[in-house]
Amino acid sequence: MLDRNEFIKTMVGLYDMYGKVPSEFILDTYYGIFEEYTAEEFNKAVMKCLKEKVYNSVPKPAEIIEFLEGTKDDKALIAWNQVLDAIRKGGYYSSVEFYDPIIPACINELGGWQWIGSQQHEDMVFIEKRFMILYRLFLKRGTEDNHRMIGFIEASNGRRGYLDDIPAPIKIGFPREQTKQITTSST
Repeated sequence: MLDRNEFIKTMVGLYDMYGKVPSEFILDTYYGIFEEYTAEEFNKAVMKCLKEKVYNSVPKPAEIIEFLEGTKDDKALIAWNQVLDAIRKGGYYSSVEFYDPIIPACINELGGWQWIGSQQHEDMVFIEKRFMILYRLFLKRGTEDNHRMIGFIEASNGRRGYLDDIPAPIKIGFPREQTKQITTSST
């Protein structure tokens, strides 16, 4: 979590570069937006912002966030690479759980996990374009908090009542600590 005193020091310095003094409202508003980040992340984003862009005024929160989290296109490309990773690791046979709930929403819109996992390599270029558009849309609009995609084995065994023969889903995009906790708690 961002230390408020360190944050204020950075903001006062940033405003000073533009010959201004931040008001309490500005400090409270910016802090409310950035408090979930570490001081190192915030300061690094501010420095990148100043190095890579030319501003006539103090950078807005959205501009700093872009350096913290990347653009919508960056996020969509990372998400698509996670889809490809899941296909490589298990294909449509395996169930998959994505950390990012937007990925399953996009996959469902495209035709579902089993459908996307069974597509030919040459068709993936067109599917990628549609996925990227959907991902950016769901970033703006939001989506349900669904992380799991059912693979062929789970669907088939579930229909037949073989509930003990359903393998654990492949975890994609989870932070390492969460992956370890999930793996150890499910065994």
